[in-house]
Amino acid sequence: MNAFASSASLHERVSQLNDLTSWQEVAETGERLRLHPDISLMTLQHLIENLGREALKHQKYQIANDYFIELEELTAVNPVSDAFYKAVKSQGIAAYFQASYTQSTLAYHRALKIATLRDKPLEIANMHSNLGLAYTQTHELDLAILHYVSAHQLYQQHGDTQDKADIMLNLSGVYIRQLRYNIAEEMLLRAIKLFNELQDDYGTALSQANLGVIYKHTERWALSRVSLMAAIDYYESVESWQHLSFEYANLATLSLLEGNIEQGLTEANFALYYAEQANSQGGRREALYPYAQALLAQGQYQQAKESIQEAIILAKEAGAALRERDSLLLLSFIESSLGQPRQALANYQKYQRLQSKLLNTSLSKRLEQYQDTIAENQLSQEIKTLKQYQALQKLQIEQREQLVWLGALFILSLGIAGVSVYRKRVLQLTKTELSRQVAQRTAQLQQVADELREANQVKSQFLANISHEIRTPLTSILGHTEALLIDNQRDQNLQSSLRVVHRQGEHLRDLICDVLDLSKIEALQFELEFTEFELESLINDVSDMFQHACVLKGLKFVIHNHLRESLVVELDYIRLKQVLINLLGNAVKFTEAGSIQLTITIVEGGVEFVIEDSGIGMDEIYLQGIFDSFQQGDNSISRRFGGSGLGLSLSQQLVDMMGGKISVESTLNKGSTFTVLVPCVPSSTPSKIDKIEGLKEFKALSGKVLIAEDHDDNRSLFCRLVSSLGVDVIVANNGAAAVEVCLTDFPDLVLMDIQMPQVDGLEAFKILRQAGYDGPIYALTANVMPKEVKAYLEHGFTGHIGKPISTDHLHQILAKHLMYIDEISAMQIDMSDLKASFLATLEEERYNIVDLWESRQTKSLQNACHRLAGAAVTFGFNDIAQTAKQLEQVVITTDRMQAQHFYLILCDELKVAASSEQLNVI
Repeated sequence: MNAFASSASLHERVSQLNDLTSWQEVAETGERLRLHPDISLMTLQHLIENLGREALKHQKYQIANDYFIELEELTAVNPVSDAFYKAVKSQGIAAYFQASYTQSTLAYHRALKIATLRDKPLEIANMHSNLGLAYTQTHELDLAILHYVSAHQLYQQHGDTQDKADIMLNLSGVYIRQLRYNIAEEMLLRAIKLFNELQDDYGTALSQANLGVIYKHTERWALSRVSLMAAIDYYESVESWQHLSFEYANLATLSLLEGNIEQGLTEANFALYYAEQANSQGGRREALYPYAQALLAQGQYQQAKESIQEAIILAKEAGAALRERDSLLLLSFIESSLGQPRQALANYQKYQRLQSKLLNTSLSKRLEQYQDTIAENQLSQEIKTLKQYQALQKLQIEQREQLVWLGALFILSLGIAGVSVYRKRVLQLTKTELSRQVAQRTAQLQQVADELREANQVKSQFLANISHEIRTPLTSILGHTEALLIDNQRDQNLQSSLRVVHRQGEHLRDLICDVLDLSKIEALQFELEFTEFELESLINDVSDMFQHACVLKGLKFVIHNHLRESLVVELDYIRLKQVLINLLGNAVKFTEAGSIQLTITIVEGGVEFVIEDSGIGMDEIYLQGIFDSFQQGDNSISRRFGGSGLGLSLSQQLVDMMGGKISVESTLNKGSTFTVLVPCVPSSTPSKIDKIEGLKEFKALSGKVLIAEDHDDNRSLFCRLVSSLGVDVIVANNGAAAVEVCLTDFPDLVLMDIQMPQVDGLEAFKILRQAGYDGPIYALTANVMPKEVKAYLEHGFTGHIGKPISTDHLHQILAKHLMYIDEISAMQIDMSDLKASFLATLEEERYNIVDLWESRQTKSLQNACHRLAGAAVTFGFNDIAQTAKQLEQVVITTDRMQAQHFYLILCDELKVAASSEQLNVI
C-alpha cells in the first residue's frame, strides 16, 4: 500500500514539472526524481517523456534529443506503444529545430513506419507533413510535395480545421521555394483566416513570416517589413529565440535589399544573438549570411570572409544545400574583393558544381517519378525532353563560367538575370500548359455541341418527315370533308358526322403546327413579325371567338377593358393572339360552371392580360411543370379534357421571345389565374392600317409610274391598283428592262422589286443613279424585317413598300410624288381573276421547286422561292409566303437537313392550296 501511494505521489510530482517556469528548475527536479529509490519503470518513462517535452519547450534541442533517445531505449520492448512512437517522432523534431535536416528525415521516416503499424491515420498524416517540412529545407521539393499530398488526403478524411490550416501553411513553403509566389500568397492568406478563427496565434505568426518572405522576393518591401515585424512581436512575447533568429535574419536581408546597410548589420547581429540564446546552429547559419553581406558592403572583407566560411560549414552539416550554394557564390565575391582571384574562381566553380548537382538531382527524381506513372512510349519522350533540359542547364552553367573574369559585380548581375529568366520560363511553361488544357476542354465542349446539333438535326428531320407524311393525307381529308359539307347540307345526320371529322382534322393540323412552332423556336429560326395595330381590334377578335363557346357551356364570359380608346401598339398580332387563344381555350376547356374573365390593363412598361377562370384548378405539384412540353395536370385530365399539352409551353416561349413574362396562380377545385405581361409602348396615334367598312375613296392622281416586277400575277395586280387612281403605268419584268424603260420614258416614280432575273433591283438602282436618273425609287419587296428595310434605305432607296401592299400606304406614297386632280377615285379592285390565275400556277410552281431541289440548283431555287413568297403574300397566302421565305434564307447555308425541312413543308402547302382550289374551298 505504501509503495503504491509512493508511486502515485511520484507520478503526480512528474506531472507538476509542467508548472515550473525555468529550465534549470525543471532539470534539477527531474534529476532528483530519477534518483528516487521507489520510482517504477512506467513512472520513469513518464518522467523522461516530460523532461524531453520541457526541453523542447525551453529550446534545449540537443538535451531534448538525448532524453528521447533514452525514452526509445526504455520503451523498445513495445515498438507500437504511444511512448515509443513519441520518442522517435520527437527525435525528428529536435533534429529539425537544430537544422540537422538529414537526421530529422531519418527519424521522421522511422516514426512514419511506426504510425503505419499503429494504423493511426492522423499520426501518419502528421509524419507525412513533417517529412514535407524537412525535405523543403533540403530543397528536395519533389519529395516534399509527395508527402504533403499524402498528408492532405488523410487530413481531408480524418483531420479537423487545425490540420487543414497547418498543411496549407506547410505547402506554401514548397511553392515559395518553387518561386510560385502567387499561389503561396493565396494559400497563406487562407491559412491566416483559419488560424484566426482557431485563435492560433502561433500559426498566424508562422504564416505572417512566410508572407514577409514572399513580399521580400516580389519587391513589396514595406509589406514585407510589416509582416515580419508582426511575427517578431509574437515570438518576443513567447520568448521563442529560435524563430526570432530566423526572422531577424530575414529582416536583415530585407534592409540590405532596401540599401540600408547599417540597419541590416544591426538586425543581423540581433539574429546572431537570438541564435546563441537558442543554441541554434540553424539560426546562426541563416544569420551569418546577411551578416557577411553587410560586412562586404562596408568593406570589412576579412571579417565577412570568416563569417561566410562558418555559414558554409554549418550548411554542409545540416544538409542545407541551397544556403551552401548561395554562400559559396558570396564567398567568391568577397575573395574577389580581397584580391584573391584564384580562390574566388575555385569557390565559384564549387558553386557551379553544387548548382548542377541540385539540378541533376531534381531532374533525376522527376525521371524516376515519370518511370512509375506513364507508359513506355510516353516515358521515352519525357526522358528525351528532360535530358535536353538538363543539357541546356549545363550549357548555361558553362556560359556563366566563361564570364567569371568580367568581375564580381557583373557575375552578381548575371545571377539575378538567370533567376529572372528561370522565373519567366516557369511562367511560360505554366501558360503553355494552361493553354493546352483550355484547348483540350474547348475541343471536348465543341464535340458535345456537335453531337447536340446533330441530335437536333435528326429531330428536325423527323418532324419535317412526320409533318409531310401526316399533312399530305390530312389535306385530302379536310378538303373532301369541306366539299361534302357543302354538297350535303340537307342531310343533318351526315352533316353531324362530317363536322366531327372536320373538327378532329383541324385539331390534328393545329397540333402539327404547334410541334413545328416549338421546333423552330428551339432551333432559333422562329422570328416575330411586329406590326402596328389597335389593341381594341385584338380584343374584339378574341371576344368573338370565345363568346359563343362560353354560351354553349353555360359560362359567363366577362371582359374588363381598362384601355383608353384607339390605343395602338407595335407587337406580333398573330402570336399575341395565339397566346390569348391558348389561355382562353384552356380556361373554357377546364371550366364546367362559373365564369371566364379577361382583364386588359396598361401597366408601366407594357400591357397586362389576366385570364381568370372558376375551373378545376391545380395544386402546387402540377404547377411546377405546367409550362413543360406535353405536360398536363395528370393522366385523368388528359382523358377527360383531351389536348396535347403543347399550348402552355408554346405560349410561354412566345411571350419570352416578345420580352414578356407569363405566370400562373391556381387553387385546386377553385380555379386558375394566368397573367401575361407584354412590354410595349402604347400610343394614341392612329394605326397605319385602319380597318374600315365599305369602300375607300381617294382623290385621283396624275403622273407616270414604272412598276418593275418579275412575277406576272403580282405585276398585273400592282398595275391594276396604281392605274385605278388615274395614274399612267409602265411595266418591266426584270431589272434590265426596268433600266431601259426608265431611261427612255423618265417616269415620275419607280416601284422596284428587289430579286429579279438578269439584273436585280439593287443593281438596277445603282445603274439608274449612275445614269443620272434622280427620281424617287421605292423598294417593292416581301422582305419586311426591320434590318432588311434599313439595308434598302442605306443603299439609297427613297422608301420601302412591303408585300402585301396596303392601299392606304400606296396612296400616301403616290400622293407624295404625284399631282392631285379634282376627280374622286374609289379604289375597289376585283382580284378574283388574278387570285384564280395565281392558284392555277401553284401546281406548276411545286413541280418547278421539286426539280430545282433535286438538281441542287441553289441559286435558281432561291430566286424561285423569293418570287413565290412575294406573290403568295400579295394574294393572302401567308403560310406559303412565310415557308418560301424561310427556305430562301436557309437553302444557301450548309444545313441541308434544315433546308429539307422547309422544302417538304412548302411542297405540302402548295399541294394543299392547289387541291383546295380544285375542290373550290378557298
